[in-house]
Amino acid sequence: MDKRLAFLLNHSNDIFLVADSKGSIIYTNVSWTHFTEYKGAECTGKNLAGLAHPEDRTKFNELFGSIIALKKVEGFSARIKTKNGDFLSITWAACFDAEEQLIYASGVYTDENLNVRNAHNISDKVQHVLANLTEGFFMLDQHWRINAFNPAFQKLVKMPGDELYGADFRMLDKLTIADEVIPEFEKAYQSNEPAQLQYYDRYCKGWLLLNIYPYKGELIVFIRDISYIKIEQLVLELEKKVLELNFLPDYPFARIADKLLVGIESIFPEMYCSILEVDREQEKVYHLSAPRLPAEYCAAINGARIGPKAGSCGTAAYHREQVIVSDIATNPLWEDYKHLILPHGLKACWSTPVISLKSTQVLATFAVYYDTTREPGKDELQMIARTINILRSLIESKRNEEHTSEQTRRLQDIAAISSHNIRRPVATIMGLVNLFDKKNLENPLNRDIMNHLETTALELDDVIHIIVEKTVNI
Repeated sequence: MDKRLAFLLNHSNDIFLVADSKGSIIYTNVSWTHFTEYKGAECTGKNLAGLAHPEDRTKFNELFGSIIALKKVEGFSARIKTKNGDFLSITWAACFDAEEQLIYASGVYTDENLNVRNAHNISDKVQHVLANLTEGFFMLDQHWRINAFNPAFQKLVKMPGDELYGADFRMLDKLTIADEVIPEFEKAYQSNEPAQLQYYDRYCKGWLLLNIYPYKGELIVFIRDISYIKIEQLVLELEKKVLELNFLPDYPFARIADKLLVGIESIFPEMYCSILEVDREQEKVYHLSAPRLPAEYCAAINGARIGPKAGSCGTAAYHREQVIVSDIATNPLWEDYKHLILPHGLKACWSTPVISLKSTQVLATFAVYYDTTREPGKDELQMIARTINILRSLIESKRNEEHTSEQTRRLQDIAAISSHNIRRPVATIMGLVNLFDKKNLENPLNRDIMNHLETTALELDDVIHIIVEKTVNI
């Protein structure tokens, strides 16, 4: 499939899949995974009819037979079994590519049910709309009990319907409700005014946006995952702030690095970040910033040698490539270092080298630690890539400043030498020349003057050599 087409289909809210002429699944998009909870790899090779409701399998078998002749089928309704055993009714549209012998099918929900006990104040039409929203929806009574919710909210909290009905929203353990959430709900109850808030949910591992609407003594709440937009916004703000600090005169680079990592850890609260600088000899790493890592661990690895089995950071610097260690306890790269970090409860470490654009030198390593064993997700990999770019810019800027400062100091030394060390022998030479008796060359004083001239000339030559050496270094 064309990569651009695959990209668009993978970001569609509609279900999309590709199957062979017999109905065996070849490709599914993100929406398929979202709604059915089957990952692509779990379905590859399975027959679509085998995932259908028993009463609809004949329909699918007829579809596979007729689509080859008709080339196109629309308005075909059939139910698909989700991974948790529920059945979703989907209206399908499909076409057949005779050249590739492939079936392309897209589907949309047609009859998701709204889970509601008392629907006297919600019309059938509104129920249908709420049920089919991809955004989560739920209602709370005056006692904080959940009395209605749609499938999207149920998928978000991953709870059976019988457990959600009547549950106290404040007590949900499938949402890590932040401190500011409950007061906003209380305010909406009391003021009868709508409210909006967003917060990072540790259970869902993402940023959630809540829109709260008081209605007849109850609260109607729409909840949506806004992680992608929120992360993009916060990262841009952080990058701007850090770059502004970098332009402030005499602002220490270590403090800029601290600000950067504290900002990243506030956007991704589960991360423990670290920056190690690599020396110019490309042999050792030195601690620069790690706001949340244990101080004793940072001290223990400060000055550690890089190598092919030197934890995540030392190995990343050695091989000049990203090193992902999802389980420190079992990974051989950490054999000599795991006793330093495991007692602190950190179990995974991903490290990426910061390589200079102007040379092959590794400037630093950026590491992310976790207190769980895990692999990076798409959002985290994107954040790491952006952090590497900004670190490269900051470090090279810092080194350029240091180089410019050193050059300025050398030029000032040369200026001082030129101003004092040259002026003195030159003045001496000029004075001796004036004392020279040109009318009486045999004057014994002339011999002393010539000796002084020779000594002063040698002194001047030494000064010139010093200036030449300093100029070469520049």
